Amino acid sequence: PLVLCEYIHAMGNGPGDAEQYQQLIMKYDRFMGGFVWEWCDHAVLVNGVQKYGGDFKGELTQDGNFCCDGMVFSDRSFKAGTYEIKNTYAPFRIALCDGGITVTNYFDFTSFDGYEFEYTVECDGETLEKRIVTANTKPHESFNIRITCDLPEECRLGCYISVRMSERNGRELGILQEQLPVKIVKREENLQKAELVEDRLNVIAQGDGFRYVFSKQLGNFTSIVINGAEQLLCPVKLSYNRACTDNDRNIAALWNNVNIWQGENYDCVFNNVRKVVTDGNRITVTAVAGGISRKPFFNYTLTADFFTDGSVKISLDGNIRENAYWLPRLGFEFKLPYGKSKFEYFGNGPLESYRDMTHHGFIGKHSSSADDEYVNYVRPQEHGNHTDCRELAVENSLRFTAEDKMEISVLHHSTEQIAAANHTDELENSNGTHIRVDYKVSGIGTNSCGPALPEKYRLSEKNIHFGFTIGI
Repeated sequence: PLVLCEYIHAMGNGPGDAEQYQQLIMKYDRFMGGFVWEWCDHAVLVNGVQKYGGDFKGELTQDGNFCCDGMVFSDRSFKAGTYEIKNTYAPFRIALCDGGITVTNYFDFTSFDGYEFEYTVECDGETLEKRIVTANTKPHESFNIRITCDLPEECRLGCYISVRMSERNGRELGILQEQLPVKIVKREENLQKAELVEDRLNVIAQGDGFRYVFSKQLGNFTSIVINGAEQLLCPVKLSYNRACTDNDRNIAALWNNVNIWQGENYDCVFNNVRKVVTDGNRITVTAVAGGISRKPFFNYTLTADFFTDGSVKISLDGNIRENAYWLPRLGFEFKLPYGKSKFEYFGNGPLESYRDMTHHGFIGKHSSSADDEYVNYVRPQEHGNHTDCRELAVENSLRFTAEDKMEISVLHHSTEQIAAANHTDELENSNGTHIRVDYKVSGIGTNSCGPALPEKYRLSEKNIHFGFTIGI
């Protein structure tokens, strides 16, 4: 028999990797399981602020915030990682089958008698079917759920089936989701090309209810005006960094508020514009990106196509330097006025998710706000990301639609503000809403005290293509 002690580390934002372990546990009879390190954060509340090692006079020995490594917070409230463990440990699994879905009992000694399974079929965020079924299925056996509604031949965002297992008293044991084989079709509209006006420093596109200013020096937008109201508090930037999580501590310096990320200096990157060409309704930027005092790690071409309905089609294509260390993330940052903080999105929610921490959520339509996205980690760190997104709409502001998929976040604090704080009361007051529209964000892992992040969860590919549309 094999049992792992401290097999995943729940410190801060995390744990990631849990489902990968669980698949092995379920595959091998001799693999009994493991212990999450650990149950709860240990902190001392001082004037409403959680304190940890090094915060008190007379400490003869201390371990920083390494006492804050719980699957639940110090007040026993839950985080996304808590629910990730819950769904990973759910005693059932689902798989698509002809005409429906197979539900397998992963109890060792207990039948499904006394449990209910509620399944929901959704297409483009709209419910097509919802039913509760029961089955007296024996341990390690399966039963089938037949989908009785008619599925469309194609959809715009995606069709999914979710299965929720609960006791008859309503206590939930888990919820799992699978994507149904319905073809996703992007409906291309016959849009008219907008005219561009160019001067020495900028390219301007304007029309009914919109005005874009694109800087030739920065290779990005410096102004987006909708119906006379400016949407940007500062220029849009292409960026590569995230605030370190506790699980990033072995690849980035955490305690001096610097994120060197294995020497690439992703926290201080310059996008060096080499050429800007305007042709018809298209701007093409040729540029390189590199951390301060480092070789460029990204050669890229950015194109922006403007249309008379106020939409802009963005395409980013480039190559990462072969020996560059894998990236924390890659995408665009928009800073909007503080009040523009309510949003809707189609993606994984309602809680934050990352490439290796997706099983607690479900893909569909969700509503939230920048305030609701904040997670009160003992040491402020990267949070609020959502994977598998196809659309993001900020109330009374911009709309973003992915060419395929994107990752998004909407927060009141910037990456720099979060990275600079070691305690929650050190977070600077925000004066805006910070929106990320990302190609990808690397996973969370459990490397604060465990193995490195698995390769498949890293942003380590060398050829990049990312497309999305800005709409008004």
